[in-house]
Amino acid sequence: MAVDRNRLEDLLKQLPDELQNEVLHFAESLIQRSDSSSSGNGTPSVRSFFGIWDSGDRRAADNDRIDADLAREYANSHEADT
Repeated sequence: MAVDRNRLEDLLKQLPDELQNEVLHFAESLIQRSDSSSSGNGTPSVRSFFGIWDSGDRRAADNDRIDADLAREYANSHEADT
């Protein structure tokens, strides 16, 4: 995958200073993973992206919590939202 580092750095400058380094590190990890885990057709395997982003919530992958959130939303009629 061809990556234009100058374009990436220009885009990063649009972010707040405190996010620039984190986003650069994230982008570089995506590039590295896609280069090292290509599925043969130039596209990285979906599994290569698992676990590369840290939301900051240590319970983000809590399946019971995710299921409860989904159940609550499916049960909601959303009529008040319109």
